[in-house]
Amino acid sequence: MGSVSPDSEADQNKSTTAQRSLLQQFWKNYKNNYLSIAGGAIILLLVLMALLAPILAPHSPYEQFETSDDSKFHPAEPGTEIILTNGDGDIVEQTTAYLGTDNVGRDILSRLLYGLRTTLVIGLSVVITSLVIGSLAGAIAGFYQDSWIDNAIMRVMDVIFPFPSIVLAIALLGVVGIGETTYSLPILGTVAVPNTAKIILVISVVYIPRFARVMRGAVVTEMEEDYIDALRTIGASDFRILLSDVIVNTVPSVVIQGSLYVGTALLASAGLSFLGLGIQPPQASLGLMLSNSRDYVYSGEWWFSVFPGLLIAITILGFNLLGDGLRDALDPRYQGEQ
Repeated sequence: MGSVSPDSEADQNKSTTAQRSLLQQFWKNYKNNYLSIAGGAIILLLVLMALLAPILAPHSPYEQFETSDDSKFHPAEPGTEIILTNGDGDIVEQTTAYLGTDNVGRDILSRLLYGLRTTLVIGLSVVITSLVIGSLAGAIAGFYQDSWIDNAIMRVMDVIFPFPSIVLAIALLGVVGIGETTYSLPILGTVAVPNTAKIILVISVVYIPRFARVMRGAVVTEMEEDYIDALRTIGASDFRILLSDVIVNTVPSVVIQGSLYVGTALLASAGLSFLGLGIQPPQASLGLMLSNSRDYVYSGEWWFSVFPGLLIAITILGFNLLGDGLRDALDPRYQGEQ
């Protein structure tokens, strides 16, 4: 049986100690940022609300209620007694709309919980997708700095980057279409692409250049370290250096950027739904709820627009506070300001 050399075991112990030290330093910096902890608590609460929407929501987000008082019409104000009838007109449920109803009698509280889930899924999926693709592209460009590979990748990014995010997303949706689309592919056959997947795709394209530029800059800086020359001397391949060392050491840069972009990705998805280009009825999303409330803003039905707008603002605030805290804890340039 083979044995582990003392030098190898010592190197492993040093690596483990260094990783533990980095985590301890991160927590030391992060725990003193009370605003960021508050942001993390907000996000944790919102995520739990979204995950438990089927349990917390008093009704289905698609059920259309009637008011028990014939003098009241939808949108019904918060606290209104509402009833659900069957096809014969018999009352099958009588309850209270604690946050009111929308213009077709659906319970706003239930739609807020399900809409929050949809909005969070889209925002987080956009950031994860664009972070992975953009980071990989930026890492390759930075690793082969000033080569044709670098120029090809970054010129593509430079073409996409200047466009305002919502404008580019609208243009891309014009290409891929709105709603579920069926494509006939040579090998895979007929593939149905859901509308939510297309929204995630088009918004991800907007953010890929942002992550690529950040990662490229971090990799270019990392390539100047002495250990890169040492790895090349012992015959390490480009693939091994890039994946095992360079990307691992530059991950904090894109993690910081990703945490700061979640809020803007949420806002972009809500903006598309508000314009009628994102989530389509009857599915619930916070942006779509705001869109449906436009005609009632000046007629006194304040609850129809205030509650989804407030939830969007709280969600973005939570991610921004959390992102600022992660940036301050992970980026050495900010640690002196603690």
